[in-house]
Amino acid sequence: MLEWNLLLISREKKMSTLSKVLLLLNFLTILTIYTCSSGDKAYELEGKGVREFEGWAGPPEEPKKKPFDYFYMKYAGRASEKAVSKRSGAMMQETCRDAATTGAKGDLIGKLIGETITGASGIADAESTGKVVMREFQGKLQGVNVKACKPLAIPDPQIPNSEWKECECVVYVRIDGGREAVIARAKEIEGK
Repeated sequence: MLEWNLLLISREKKMSTLSKVLLLLNFLTILTIYTCSSGDKAYELEGKGVREFEGWAGPPEEPKKKPFDYFYMKYAGRASEKAVSKRSGAMMQETCRDAATTGAKGDLIGKLIGETITGASGIADAESTGKVVMREFQGKLQGVNVKACKPLAIPDPQIPNSEWKECECVVYVRIDGGREAVIARAKEIEGK
């Protein structure tokens, strides 16, 4: 009996150590993914086999193709409470995409202007100039579109598509002339 108890204690210690190592490896993997996916430049992310970008890039079909007249931004969304309470995966997917798109519309132009003219040479007062440029470009946007979305939540095996309780979408807007047009307009405004 004593040998049996010692064997169990030894086995528990090994499992405990193994669990700690696995937990640490999971944490490091998540940390690596997170740090590799942050930044301002257009870049490729993993996600359901789709290419997703953030920053200035080419058209959605060929993001590496110039001219870079499209500004891309990631935005997170959540499914509606109604979709979650109804346990409808399809409804979760639709309402999560809608929430991300609607939320992004308000922030997209601000991020576009902020990232484009902040630090651009020849623009002394980026904050004030940015506000004027932002008001001007808000009226000229040709619509905010969704390039791709991916689910983020842990799926519930009882509900198909339940991973869409939370999602991240890449939205984009086209600006004729791209980054250079925004900077040129900011310089014009500052010169007045």
